Amino acid sequence: MRFKYKVIDENMNINVGSLEAVDFDAARRITLENGWQIISLVGTRRLGDLLNQKIVTKVKYESISAFCSQMAMMVRSGANLVRGLEVLKLQLEDKQLKGAIDTIIQGVSRGESLSQSMRDCKGALPDLLINLVAVGEESGNLDSVLNSMAVYYDRENFIRKKIQSASIYPVILIAVLVGIVIFFMNFLLPEIMGMLTENEQSLPAITQALINASNFLTLFGPYLLVVIIGLVVALHRLFKIPKYRYYRDSVMLRLPLLGSNMRNVVISRFSRTFALFLHSSIPIVPILSFMETIVGNEVSRLAILRVQDRIVKGEALALAFGQESFFDPLVIQMISIGEETGRLEEMMEEVANLYDKKVELGISRMIALVEPIFTVIIGIFAGGMIIAIALPIFSMASGAQ
Repeated sequence: MRFKYKVIDENMNINVGSLEAVDFDAARRITLENGWQIISLVGTRRLGDLLNQKIVTKVKYESISAFCSQMAMMVRSGANLVRGLEVLKLQLEDKQLKGAIDTIIQGVSRGESLSQSMRDCKGALPDLLINLVAVGEESGNLDSVLNSMAVYYDRENFIRKKIQSASIYPVILIAVLVGIVIFFMNFLLPEIMGMLTENEQSLPAITQALINASNFLTLFGPYLLVVIIGLVVALHRLFKIPKYRYYRDSVMLRLPLLGSNMRNVVISRFSRTFALFLHSSIPIVPILSFMETIVGNEVSRLAILRVQDRIVKGEALALAFGQESFFDPLVIQMISIGEETGRLEEMMEEVANLYDKKVELGISRMIALVEPIFTVIIGIFAGGMIIAIALPIFSMASGAQ
């Protein structure tokens, strides 16, 4: 299997290349034997591997948090790992996690390490968890790492649930709006149209606009649906390209309320993950390399990449972060204090807790703002349709008198 690597060599230069190895552990061992400090090490698959690859569903964060917590208890108690995993499997309801534990049991029974057995799950478990478990095994702090990961994924699950709950109300209201439009266009409007055409009455502008819209949707509705689906697919593919993903994220970060909430989520995730890595005694440069794939935002990813380059060149951590406008002055100040006092991990945890509260407050504000906005939008659409139908009926009734 071929692996792409990004490392710091013995001369403190960043080198990028590829190597052949049997598996990830073998590739990692080769890089360490060369005296390199790993920034990133990623396996690449050939066409045949991709064609034979099975679709794997990722385990939910809620289940991962429970898994890490119980694994930490097993490791701390010194219980037999295989037996403990079998007992843990019997207590679970998550089918994806049960399948992953089956794979882990098989790997551990063959004499593999826990991290390698987790890597055999082929994407069901997050790379962050696997990499930190490997660090915990090497340092002898596996129970502490697992406890930290349980807290981390519990918090990530909480933030995701909050965001999902904030999006439920708009989705329901949009579905109601679509239902109202379909009802008017397919049931009420055809009946009214029959009455109006019989009387050969001139129609108000709003009624004529509604009829034109109905005729357009009747004739071109299927084509319009295909175009919308094609546009969504095209944008999805386009945003996989970092350049266009950067444009999208830049625009979203500038949106009122939504942009500040997105920034707070990213900074919270960054700070908590940074503290987690520091707790595992991982060097700063590899930490920032891991961060690139964790933050989930292209603007922040590029900012972290630039910070990483500055640190490799010898700049202090706070100074390197201070040149990036994405990070708030408070974050820079806390990093600076942490560097000076040797309490960087503690400072990052404080920042994460602070921004978690900002995220919760921001999401609550968004929900409070979205509800009346969508209610007004539905009212305008429904009211406009009622007026468009009522006006010619009133006109016809007054003409009959």
